[in-house]
Amino acid sequence: MGKVDLDFKPSVPVFDACITVGRRYDRYIRVDNVADTLATMDRAGVQRALAYTPHALDFDSVEGNSYLMEMIKGQPRLVPQFAVNPSFDDLPLMAKSMKQHGVRSLRIAPKFQRYPFREWVLGPFFDWLEANRTPVWVAAEEIDPSEFHATVSGRPGLRFVMSQVHFMHETWAVPLLMSLPNVSIEVSRMLQPNSFNKLIDAIGAERVMFGSRFPDSAMAPQLYYLHRSGLSQSQLQAVCAGNLGRLLGKG
Repeated sequence: MGKVDLDFKPSVPVFDACITVGRRYDRYIRVDNVADTLATMDRAGVQRALAYTPHALDFDSVEGNSYLMEMIKGQPRLVPQFAVNPSFDDLPLMAKSMKQHGVRSLRIAPKFQRYPFREWVLGPFFDWLEANRTPVWVAAEEIDPSEFHATVSGRPGLRFVMSQVHFMHETWAVPLLMSLPNVSIEVSRMLQPNSFNKLIDAIGAERVMFGSRFPDSAMAPQLYYLHRSGLSQSQLQAVCAGNLGRLLGKG
């Protein structure tokens, strides 16, 4: 077994691409508030994190996104991400709220919210995304690979981030990424040996982003793994913060 550095701290700035704040409806979680989230970020060496609230996906997007902004008010280290149901929500109202709060990204859940990820359902939403250059996060478990590929390949101006990809998705996730240059990946659940290296060999480092999936997963272990994966310093800087900052216009 290799030597474990118990005093590890990241050697580059870190911008976490996947955390939640707020309570869950279905289970207790250890950390559900801003103060404890910031304390965890301090211990892990994470400067900023992109945060959404589960309430916006599970119940009501308008109420949940408003709740998110109340929770993180005055905390610039927590960058808000709105969760939306584009088949149901009022698009102009959503756009107005995003502009008001300076929100630069969205998260969707097609399977959970039971709508087809197809042009005939989401065409106006896609038009708005392209016009505003707004990136969208979607968890791998929310994707039907064939449906996603068929739809996104016809919209090269869209910018998607495939989130929470784990070993059960890797058989199709990497080929999908290789065929869709407008899709990036957040690697919070890629824990298999050499997964990062194979991924970067396939698509390069410029579309790969560190994410922790906190509080469902810890922040520090994935950062440790990244730092021990043989990435160059420039690759590490890009994956840990640079790529996400560029995508959000928050470099």
